Amino acid sequence: MPRPGLFRSVFGRVTLSALLVSLLSTLALYLVVRQIVDNDGRAMLAREVDTDLAGLADIYVSGGHSELQARMADRFTVHRQDGELVWYLLTDANGRRIAGNLDRWPAIAPEVSESRFVALPGGERMFARATRLGPEARLVVGHSDHRGRALQARLAMAFATAGALIAMFSLLAGHFAARRLRERVEAVNATFAAVRAGHIEARALAVGDSDELTELAINTNAMLDQVERLIQAQRIVSDQTAHEIRTPLMHLDTRILKAMEVTQDETLLRTLDQSRAEIRGVVRLLDSLLDIAGTQAMRGDLRGLAEISLSDIAENLADLYGASAEELGIGFHARIAPGVLFRADPMQMMRLLSNLLDNGFKYVPSGGNVSLELSAGPRIVVQDDGPGIPPADRRRIFERYVRLEGAPDGGHGLGLSLALAIAERHELSLHVEDAAPGARFVVQPEEGS
Repeated sequence: MPRPGLFRSVFGRVTLSALLVSLLSTLALYLVVRQIVDNDGRAMLAREVDTDLAGLADIYVSGGHSELQARMADRFTVHRQDGELVWYLLTDANGRRIAGNLDRWPAIAPEVSESRFVALPGGERMFARATRLGPEARLVVGHSDHRGRALQARLAMAFATAGALIAMFSLLAGHFAARRLRERVEAVNATFAAVRAGHIEARALAVGDSDELTELAINTNAMLDQVERLIQAQRIVSDQTAHEIRTPLMHLDTRILKAMEVTQDETLLRTLDQSRAEIRGVVRLLDSLLDIAGTQAMRGDLRGLAEISLSDIAENLADLYGASAEELGIGFHARIAPGVLFRADPMQMMRLLSNLLDNGFKYVPSGGNVSLELSAGPRIVVQDDGPGIPPADRRRIFERYVRLEGAPDGGHGLGLSLALAIAERHELSLHVEDAAPGARFVVQPEEGS
C-alpha cells in the first residue's frame, strides 16, 4: 500500500501542527514583548518631554519671552549623542509664531496639556505635549522616537531569527519523532500484511518504551495468537467431526451390506440399496461441508502451498473428462497453455477444476459442448452451451444448497460453493458470465493481488 501524502499522514499533520504551534507561540510572544517595549518607550518619551517642558515653563516664569527664546536657541545648538531630534514652538494667544523650529501648531490641544504622537509634514514622527504658559503664550515641545523605532526593528529581527530557528528545530524534531512513530506503526501494518498474505505466524515486535504503540503491538500479537488458536481449533473440530460422523455411517453401511447378502427379498433389497445410497450421499455432503469450512478457514494461509504446474493438472483432467464426454455424447474441447505455474494446493486446484467441469457436464444435454481453457495468469475458463444461468442467479449459485430450477437430481448444491472457497483461499476470483448460449465460469487473480 503506498504511503499517504504529507497532509493525509497522521505523522505529517502532527509535525505541521507542532510547527504551527511553535510559530504562533513565537508570534504571540513577539506581540506581547513589542507592546511592553512600546509602552515603556512611550512612558520614557513622555517623561523626557515633560521634563523639558517643565524646565522651559520655569524659564518663562522667571525670565519672560526673551529668556525663553534664548534657552530654546541654546537647545538647537546641542547635538544629542543618541541622534534624537527635538521640536519647539512658542506662539502668542492668537497662534502667531514667536520662536521654535516648527512652522505651524500641530493638532494638539494646549488647554488640556494634551500629549501624543504627531506626524510631521516631512514624514517624521514626534511625541509632543502642548501647554499654555499664560494668557499670552502657548508652548509645544516634541521629541523624536528614533530609539524606540530602532529598538522595535531590532526586536522584530531578533524574533524573526528566533522564529526561523524554532521552526527549523521544530521541523527537525517533528521529522525524527514522526519517522520513529511511523516505523513502529508500519511494523504493525507489516505484520497484518504478512498475515493477510498467509503467514499466520507473523508477529509484531513489542519493543521500545512502554507507550501506546507498544501496547498496540502487544494487543495485535495477542489477537493473532487467538486467531491462530481458533483456526487450529476449527481444524481439530472439523477432523473430529468428520471422524465421529463418518465412522458410524460407514459401519451402518457395512451392516446394511451384510443384511443384503443374507436376504432374497427383492423389495427389501431395493430398500436397503436405497438406504446405502442415502448414507453415501450424507457422507459426501459431510465431506463437502467440511471441505468448504476448512478451505474458508485457511483463506490467506499460505502454509502447505507450493508451486505446482496447473498445466499438468488440467491435462490430466482433460484426458479423464474427454473419455467421459465420448460416452455421454458430449463434445469436449481443451485449450491448455503449457508451463502455467502457480503457488497452490494441488489437490484443491484439481477439486476446483473438476467441480466446474462436473457442473458443465451436468447441465449440457447429449450433443452439447463443454470446453476447458487455461492460460497464464492463471486464467481458467470452463464454458458450456447448455441452458445458461439467469442474471438474477449468477451470484446466488455460489451459495450453499442452491440448486436452480431444472437442475438434475443427485446433488446437494455445494460444488460451486466449494469451488469459490478454494478460489478465495488462493486469492483468486470466480464468477460466471453469459456465454450466449450457455454459461462461462472464469477463475482469475483477484484485483489488486
